[in-house]
Amino acid sequence: MTQQNIWHKFIHRAKLPLELAGLFIAAILLFQDVGDLIIPFLTQDVPKINNSIGEKTMFPSGEISAEKELGMREIKEKRFNSAISYFRKSLNFKKNDPETVIFLNNSIAQAKKVNQNRKILEIAVSIPAHGEANVAAEILRGVAQAQSEFNCGLAEISLAIKDTQHQLNCQGSLNGKFLQVTIVDDKNEPETAKKVAKYLVKQKDIIAIIGHYSSPMTLSAGEIYNKNKLVAISPTSTSTILSNFSKFVFKISPSDKLAAQALFEYFEELGKSQKVAVAYVKNNEYSESLKQEFETFLLPKKFVHQCYLNDGNFSTQDCIEQAKNQGAEVMLLVPTTKTLTNAIGVIDNAKGLKLLGGDSVYNYRVVNDAGEEANQNNLTVAIPWHRHPNSQFNQTAQKFWNAEINWRTATSYDAAKTIIKALDKSNGNYSRKKLQRILSSGDFDVEGVTGKIRFGELGDRQFLDIGKSVLVQVKPNAKSGKYEFIILEEESRGMGRWGDGEMGRFVSSTIFVFHITSFFSILTFNF
Repeated sequence: MTQQNIWHKFIHRAKLPLELAGLFIAAILLFQDVGDLIIPFLTQDVPKINNSIGEKTMFPSGEISAEKELGMREIKEKRFNSAISYFRKSLNFKKNDPETVIFLNNSIAQAKKVNQNRKILEIAVSIPAHGEANVAAEILRGVAQAQSEFNCGLAEISLAIKDTQHQLNCQGSLNGKFLQVTIVDDKNEPETAKKVAKYLVKQKDIIAIIGHYSSPMTLSAGEIYNKNKLVAISPTSTSTILSNFSKFVFKISPSDKLAAQALFEYFEELGKSQKVAVAYVKNNEYSESLKQEFETFLLPKKFVHQCYLNDGNFSTQDCIEQAKNQGAEVMLLVPTTKTLTNAIGVIDNAKGLKLLGGDSVYNYRVVNDAGEEANQNNLTVAIPWHRHPNSQFNQTAQKFWNAEINWRTATSYDAAKTIIKALDKSNGNYSRKKLQRILSSGDFDVEGVTGKIRFGELGDRQFLDIGKSVLVQVKPNAKSGKYEFIILEEESRGMGRWGDGEMGRFVSSTIFVFHITSFFSILTFNF
């Protein structure tokens, strides 16, 4: 056989394998190209967001204990019993770290699922971790406390933290179920809030959201929750734009209309002839809302001067001087978190202007940086709730966190307890639509820390009366000399300011102190 014939015979025999190999290579190249097109198409509506059940912290800029680091590593590796041990040890040193309490509870829930096939109910909480870490922690405390009560009981979690060798005995609730909380960071940015919402609606096991913190975030994300029929309960959003906004977006706090009314009634006590100026954030849904509601009560009068706290050329001196030149004797402050520094500048230099403020002014930075000036200018702030020393919730929370709590913690706790009560009424049908129907039904209510909670068909909380905002002022502590927020001493406000829930059971005209020293122990949680 010639060499040429041998070569032809070899090619003939190899023809089929070569053709198959060619087809295989072509298929790989084809699917690679198609995959480059298909994969982004499938995932483009599920953006990456900063979220965690315990694998990482939402507060990376602060100090994190070695035990917490190890706990996060263990939960990431799905070694849940080991994660429980490390998180307990971390909390033994820093009890008032709410993120770690949630991580501990999540580890317990996962361990029960793996070892005992227990069912997990999942919710999420959206916080402004980047940019407003203190507010984020205040919200997490309420959620963490409710989760701890659900999974183990507060006494059992407290004992597990105090005695790290104690054998945990957690039985869950609703026939042995456990609650898992996913923490997400919306950075207090509307666009990020939208991305968070798009991500969360795709997570089919998450049945409800607690959030968002501010009204602009809730409005941005709420459109997506409503479209995709996912329940969100905002503990802290107050803008009137959210009134009748959505069947799936519920609100715990009273609207800015009620806050404006409380502030206006106090303003009238100062003297009707006084003229009012306002410093607010233009085009911000919360700031515009409170400003407009207060002006409605002023009619036929109007603000004699307006300062824009978000103006790139904002000048504290110009704002105050121009307001005084127009005869202003009172200044209403409605900052956002990003413009709080400018508002503090106004407080620092108000000299003679009486000051009113929305709930965003209720911030440790105000008493820390401008306490004396706030006191001199009678800074009076409207907030949804303030603790009473005889309140069972206040006493329990203070003991659990080893620190005082504030209104954001109370309303977040109520948001979590509201979801839990609705889940209890679901009779095992834990669907998103069922949850919404229960929350908006006429016979649903919860006895919350902030009063009885019931909602209208479009998510608005239904109050029995209109006096649901509490007025607090900045005053010096008689013993320490430090400045602090206290309830405005005014007997005539009585039930109208205290509400119909736990606070209503302890009506008193006695001033009780908001210890800023205790408040700092909450805020400096060493993240």
